[in-house]
Amino acid sequence: MTQIAGAVLLLLGLAEGLALTAAPFGFGPAQPQLVAWVLFPLLTIGGYLLLAVASRGPAVARISRSAGAVLLALAVAATVGLFLAANALVAPATGTVSLWYVLLLGLVLGTAGLSFRRAGDSED
Repeated sequence: MTQIAGAVLLLLGLAEGLALTAAPFGFGPAQPQLVAWVLFPLLTIGGYLLLAVASRGPAVARISRSAGAVLLALAVAATVGLFLAANALVAPATGTVSLWYVLLLGLVLGTAGLSFRRAGDSED
């Protein structure tokens, strides 16, 4: 049950990050409010912790690396959005502060997740 709850919370957190990344360009009808800004890191970290605590052995490293890869992908998407907006290739419907937020959190949390290694793991 803990793994299911963790997976759902992690997916919701990543979805919040995606919503924050897409919002400046008007993808989808929703405009994320302050709650979304708070829930993105809280759900992502909380879901990851629940999922990792309930998992055993190499699954923890797989979960960490998978979550880190998705977060880093969100950071790259936010960077592309910032590049497009900065060069007037696409006009954002709102400010780009949410892109900076996802970029910062995605880089920090994504790098942390991808660098996770268990004791005895090889460098391969």
